[in-house]
Amino acid sequence: MALNKTASKNDPASTRPRLQAINQDFSDLDEQICQAAQIIGLPENWSAIQEQEEKAEIIRRLVRARAEWVLRWVLDKLKDDAEIGRTARGNVTAWQLLDWMIHVLPVSRSAPHLRDASFPSILEKTLVENFDKEMTLLPTAESEDVHMKDDSESSETVREGTKPSKKRKRGTAEKPHSTSATLGPVNRSHLFRVVRLVVESIVKLAAGGNDDDITQAELMKMVLRTESTQASRILRFWLTAVYQIADTMSQSNTQGSQVDDLIDLPLIIEIWDLRTADTKDETGASAEEFNTECLVPTLTLLEQLKSLRDGVLPQFSACAIHRATATLDKLLARHLLAPSRAAFFSGTDSTVPAPSMRDSTVLESNLEPLRAKLLSAAQIEDGGDTLPNDLASLFNAVPHILDLAIRVSPSRTPKSRSMEKPWLQATFSALAGCAGCSITTPPEFITRQTAVAGLSGALRVLQVHQVGLTPDLVRKIFWYHCGVKYPERQERQVHWLLIAALIELEASVFVTEQKANAKLSQEQHTNLAEFIFESISLVELEGSGFPDAENESRTLTSRATILDKIIKPLMSAFVRNRNLLGFIQKWDDQLVQSYRHGKRKALTERQDIVWEDRALHSALAEVFEQSLTQGQITTLFQEHRTRLAKFGRAIETASKEDVKIRKLAAYKNAVSSAILLPALLQSVQSDTMVEALQPDLHALLLTYATWVQEDTYAKYTQLQLSWFTLCQLLAKLWPIELHNFLDLQQELLHPLLKQAIKDISTGHRDNGHRIGTPAQAAAIVFWLNTCDQLQTVPGSEEIIRDGLGAVISTFASTQLEPDEHMKMVELFCAYSVKLLEHMDAGACRESLCAILSKFEYFGESTSDLICRSLSQSIIQHGNSLIQQAYSAALLQTLGQEGTGTIHPMVLGAVLHIRPAALSREQRQSILDRTADLLNSGRATATGLLSVFAHLQQVPNATAKITVDPSIIFSIADQLCQQNAESDSALQLLRELVQRTLGHIIPNQSQAQNKEFFIEFSGKLLSITKATDQISLARLSILRATSLAQKQNSLLHIERYIDLLKELLRGEDIALLQGALDAFNELSIPVVKEVKLFSRLQTHLRTWMADAVDLNDYQGSMIRIPVEVIEYVARVYTLVTKFELYQDIKWLIRLTLTVLRGSPTHVQDSVYKSLREVIEPLPCYEKLDLVSTLAVDQQPPNVAASYRILSDLINSMDDKLEDNAELTQKQLALLPRICVLLAESPDFESFNALLDCVDTILNDKPLLASQYGVECVFSILVKLTSRNSPALTSQYASEIFTRLCHTSRLILLVHRGRLGGRFHLLLPLLQGLLFCLFIPNASRSGALPTWLRRTTATQQVHLTPTNATQFSRLLSTLCNPPQSSITKAHQHHQSRKSKDLNDPIKAAREKASNFLYPLLASFCRYQLNGRLDQEVRERLMIGIFEIVGTASLHRESLDAMFAGLGRSERDVWKGLWEEWESVHGRRQVVGHGE
Repeated sequence: MALNKTASKNDPASTRPRLQAINQDFSDLDEQICQAAQIIGLPENWSAIQEQEEKAEIIRRLVRARAEWVLRWVLDKLKDDAEIGRTARGNVTAWQLLDWMIHVLPVSRSAPHLRDASFPSILEKTLVENFDKEMTLLPTAESEDVHMKDDSESSETVREGTKPSKKRKRGTAEKPHSTSATLGPVNRSHLFRVVRLVVESIVKLAAGGNDDDITQAELMKMVLRTESTQASRILRFWLTAVYQIADTMSQSNTQGSQVDDLIDLPLIIEIWDLRTADTKDETGASAEEFNTECLVPTLTLLEQLKSLRDGVLPQFSACAIHRATATLDKLLARHLLAPSRAAFFSGTDSTVPAPSMRDSTVLESNLEPLRAKLLSAAQIEDGGDTLPNDLASLFNAVPHILDLAIRVSPSRTPKSRSMEKPWLQATFSALAGCAGCSITTPPEFITRQTAVAGLSGALRVLQVHQVGLTPDLVRKIFWYHCGVKYPERQERQVHWLLIAALIELEASVFVTEQKANAKLSQEQHTNLAEFIFESISLVELEGSGFPDAENESRTLTSRATILDKIIKPLMSAFVRNRNLLGFIQKWDDQLVQSYRHGKRKALTERQDIVWEDRALHSALAEVFEQSLTQGQITTLFQEHRTRLAKFGRAIETASKEDVKIRKLAAYKNAVSSAILLPALLQSVQSDTMVEALQPDLHALLLTYATWVQEDTYAKYTQLQLSWFTLCQLLAKLWPIELHNFLDLQQELLHPLLKQAIKDISTGHRDNGHRIGTPAQAAAIVFWLNTCDQLQTVPGSEEIIRDGLGAVISTFASTQLEPDEHMKMVELFCAYSVKLLEHMDAGACRESLCAILSKFEYFGESTSDLICRSLSQSIIQHGNSLIQQAYSAALLQTLGQEGTGTIHPMVLGAVLHIRPAALSREQRQSILDRTADLLNSGRATATGLLSVFAHLQQVPNATAKITVDPSIIFSIADQLCQQNAESDSALQLLRELVQRTLGHIIPNQSQAQNKEFFIEFSGKLLSITKATDQISLARLSILRATSLAQKQNSLLHIERYIDLLKELLRGEDIALLQGALDAFNELSIPVVKEVKLFSRLQTHLRTWMADAVDLNDYQGSMIRIPVEVIEYVARVYTLVTKFELYQDIKWLIRLTLTVLRGSPTHVQDSVYKSLREVIEPLPCYEKLDLVSTLAVDQQPPNVAASYRILSDLINSMDDKLEDNAELTQKQLALLPRICVLLAESPDFESFNALLDCVDTILNDKPLLASQYGVECVFSILVKLTSRNSPALTSQYASEIFTRLCHTSRLILLVHRGRLGGRFHLLLPLLQGLLFCLFIPNASRSGALPTWLRRTTATQQVHLTPTNATQFSRLLSTLCNPPQSSITKAHQHHQSRKSKDLNDPIKAAREKASNFLYPLLASFCRYQLNGRLDQEVRERLMIGIFEIVGTASLHRESLDAMFAGLGRSERDVWKGLWEEWESVHGRRQVVGHGE
């Protein structure tokens, strides 16, 4: 580039006076900088030059005589404390000039001037003046820099005051009026970027490049080196700036790699690491300075980055956010946790167990700034104000710090974990105190929700890492902060979620019975589980109760939460404590107390409390039989049977003595037993237990039969619960007692059936007691269940027939509540339709009509579900009588007069019947009735159209629609008149036309079909002529005919294309899009056959030139508006189909633009169209496209381009080209994809690239060289290591599945390429195995990024299915299928070892030599982590395969055992014993010996 000034003007003698006169000649700073740059010879656009090569070329030709003077001049401007200095520090051009001068001058000349100007002070002032304005969230520190005269100079530290509510002091200097105060967010981001470039230049020079640069590097390090106090302030203000910029960026749509640099932190960390530590700081960590100045800014930025990472459209890449959060975590670990831990353990012997309490003053002192901020947040909440988001987010820092403390804690062995436990508990206590939840003293004020959330998060962190708390600490947290006791003499609110977190962490504390001890306080004596249960009952009986989940408010806890997070976990804790009977007893106590006289007055509106919820029944059923012995279960049933019997005697006694029954203890016990017995009956599942309980069950059946039949009991019992319990007793006793004894059936069941019909029909008892609709519904359920059992018993037809009419009448009436009515109809339609076999044809038809008539009162989704159940039950399980009656009922219902929703529901019932399941007469009747409805206009055309299209899947030669073509055109006209031309309706119309013509065209020679053809073609001709009367529906008929016809027998192709051309010129957008779809459906061979392709192509090019300019969509960041995306997608398909694109790369760019932000169905269409273009391309063009798709793309086009790359590779032939250059490119595909896979930015890209790898490995094996396979191994190993790309943990299971699949593909297809080099596979197997483990906290960093937790309380575990996939991989390795062993491999093995003729044995023999390190790793991983129980069960299948194969060489096993550590040997011994117990001591897996 030519310089702007000639050599004469740049002569040193002439430039120096001009430089010295700049300040006098120009008053504006920008003009001064411009003149200085011009004088020294910089080009006019010097500030806009970004390319380093161009910059270096300018510097090389630059006259440097006055560059040093310019450097001093600009530094004088930047360090000036006056107004000119503030202006310069906020001026982007000044910083750019400084960056140029640093590069122009050698380090030996620039470094002294930067050091003399105190560059760290300049940087600090710049950050303060431009990024600390109105930033009241971050704490400030008192500045000792004599040059500073801003707010930081007089800001006091948090340590200086003991009153946290004291406001920090503002700056003592005059309020600045610099232009930097008015910088907008964009200008501030630009300024920060330029300042960052200057710092980056200095840091790079300070790092040095080789040994010769050591001296110069030290000079630059002196520029950055400053005292720790100032370094902490610079770090603080830098973090503040990054926070503000990230917050601004989160509100914009800016995205890309360029913005990632803004949150990159290594530069400021370099300045911080070069600090001069205080001489009094023995550790050198500068903990006091860091925590005073930087703790809160670090945590605030950390939470901001986490929120950005979890955003829907993150502005920063996942890699950049991951690097920034990792850097901040390291800062916290080095300067907060490490010094505090060292002080905590100072002066103690690490080999001696630590005392229960140590001095944690240093930790609490370091956390003081955070505590002060959180206390100020509590004061804001006490004032009734809403917390700012940045201040509220600091409560999330409490669990994060605790999580970090656990992760960096050196706890690799059980002993070290035990030694670390006091430190972790002290950290938890200190953080809880920061959040306002002191563990040492009871609270005086209400604990706010934000503090409770922070404490709950910390407890969940402990639970995730399996770090426990002492029982005393758990009890203190419960009593102090759960809102059950403190604050005293104030209104309290129970924090149920905090209680749930405590139970999840240490449930045993709540269920352990305390022994009597006079030294224990009353709080310690209290049984916590019983106290919690009573508190729950108190809310239910005296409060407002717990709302349903869908009605859960912000402040109230839902019933589902109470059940799932409190009651059920406590039940599990009782089970682990071998005291399930204790839980049942406490459950019983709460039920008994809830039925005390008067306590139920508050429950008139809601009769069910949480203790009556059926979710408890299911939870009990999972653990009941496994936790109790047969004797305990029998005793339990006998106790409740005795209580029911006592209730009967109490009623008899009370009737004689005039006593209120509801006040009797027998009544409360009986009601409680009536609620518990259904749960116990549901829990008894084994046949052995049912047989043991037969006498008790029989007695209970008699008792409940008395309860439902005698009015005396019905008044005091829940009738619906009694009927439901009878259903359970019937299910238990029918197989073992009732099914084979007709006398018992007549004696017990027949009276109950009659009583059920009576309750269903009348709705009240003889004594006037009204039966509620829940009881009627329960009676229906009992009747249906009993009749389902009795219908196989001879002689039961009459009693079923007598009651069936009453049940159907109930369905047809409105006596049941809507929800119960719907459930009963659904139950009958799904399971009991076969009962209609006992009715005659007419009654069966009327019954089905009655059921169909009720569908209009149900919701749309419910009606559809019931319709499906009814249709499938009748077709699959009903006899011919029911099927014919159902068809007749459908016809009768369709023929009913009136309007409403009945027709759509009945039509929906037809759609759920397979057409082939109906006879031709039935199909014809329904089709003809549907045609009549169409003519009458009493139903929507869309619904009728769906029935036509559904039934026309099979031939219906005599139906009206296949005889009269006018019906089809009538449907089209009605769709147009009803404004119902939706995409789905038009699609149905096209399906109807295609299916109808598909049945007629093969038989067009028949007379009836000839007449249909003549009339149909005539109507088509009239449509093509009357272009002004065309509609979307009529166009759909034309489109379907064009696809269905053969040899243009119905629709003339030229006339059809002329019509479409006419529509393209119209103004109706809907017709225009329909015409585009029609063009896209045209058969290109047909168009070329009639010699219209070239003319049509020319016409479409002309139309596109006027209608849409696709060149506008070639940019990499262009987004097509949502309103026109469908239109552009149709045009795109047109471009690909008729080859209207300039070249293939132009089409690729257009494809990426259309894909960007488009709906899924549009993306599928675009990919399909592009595949049709790519498929016929020659090999060399496909190989040229690889670079376009793999290298030339930037976010957000990467995932889409990789998806296209996958389609491209899939279209390649599995053969190597003759041309050597092309062959080299083919073989380079797999290594090239592996390089891209190592840098996958997201899961979509990872998936697409792995699809490419799998396609080459499985379908194109000739394109995979040995080097390519080795590259796949290396990248798979990287994907399972800590250096894996930053993929989201949301898809952890899917990622592991893909890795196992690809690894297995290599063993199946390319095992021969491995030869004997199984050591290439070993690191991959070890990595996959480690991913299945849940490592201890200190080892969590060894996991790949896609398995790491993104939040402190999140658990990312692989599933049992993943363990099965890994076991399958191991099985393929140890027992390969015959097809995976090549002939060369077989012959080689046969020559090498004559006694091994079986190739599979030979493969096992070869693989066995490399399995011992994998077994050793399995033993080691168990010491550093754990496996979920189900994962372990599935994994051991594969591990046993490994052990069986490795046992082929027992001497090698002995050598492996000798190399293990003591703990690892213990694990191996257990594994070996487990394997022998499964496979025998002498059996070798796979040999059958």
